[in-house]
Amino acid sequence: MTAPDTLVVVNEHAGGGAMADTFRRLEHRLEDALGDFDVAFTDGPGHARELARQAAAGGAVRRLLVGGGDGTLNEVVNGVLDEDGAPRAPQLNLGVITGGTGGDFRKTLGVRTADDALGALTGGRVRKLDVARLTYRADDGRDAIRHFINVTSLGVGGLVVRHIPNFKQFGGKLAYAGATLRSLWGWTNPTVRLTLDGGAPIEGPIVTVAIANGRYFGGGMRVAPSAELDDGHLDVTVLGDLSRLELVLMSRTIYDGRHLRHPKVTAHTARVVTAESDTPVYLDVDGEALGRLPARVEILPRALGFITP
Repeated sequence: MTAPDTLVVVNEHAGGGAMADTFRRLEHRLEDALGDFDVAFTDGPGHARELARQAAAGGAVRRLLVGGGDGTLNEVVNGVLDEDGAPRAPQLNLGVITGGTGGDFRKTLGVRTADDALGALTGGRVRKLDVARLTYRADDGRDAIRHFINVTSLGVGGLVVRHIPNFKQFGGKLAYAGATLRSLWGWTNPTVRLTLDGGAPIEGPIVTVAIANGRYFGGGMRVAPSAELDDGHLDVTVLGDLSRLELVLMSRTIYDGRHLRHPKVTAHTARVVTAESDTPVYLDVDGEALGRLPARVEILPRALGFITP
């Protein structure tokens, strides 16, 4: 008997545990849409990456669907790519099922509901999407590499994700809002040096810098409104030397992209971005805490097949 060519990796804890209920509701609809498929449930951090690596190495899986949030998807992306960003199994395409605290990547993808996800899986198309390769300083002091498909941010954004676990029970926007307020307590804007495609450094105090492939981060903040997933470059949004009051007053505008009108916010595009600071500055990648500066981000054009609406 031939093994199913579809694997669904499910993080039941995503979205504060909501993904478990979501998958149970969708399971029979997935069977109707896709026929037989295998399911693998994650049992902790890093497990989705290992499951994806095994699926890519086995060669039989052609469609790997992710039931979870941005962090689970990031693990899967890193499992199906090698360290240089090349696909371990070129025939394997990814897809998403709704879930997670933020679910920001799927918003750019156009998958906001379960019906969107099922529609993409049954009547969508495969697009080759860009992936970004991040080199950074891990918390243990060693240099490390991580790929991402949505957004990495540095500054207060990198601190916010370290407080998210204390607020995840509130879900989505409320979780990020609570973690942001906690992070701003005692926060001082660090001075960061950015270099875009080898040009002259851009140096100054920042609240956060988002280096984006997708448009959204932080539970629906439209930080990079012009970003496209297959345009071959990164969108870099710099929230400069804003005071706490300025940041609070601007906070609503970041959900619809109007923050770019603020004189202390700038937007750039680049294929390669480097970031350095003389003080510790934290990073996050696809909504998960990672490490700190220095960092280098490079776009890998159309590196990964994705099932899209």
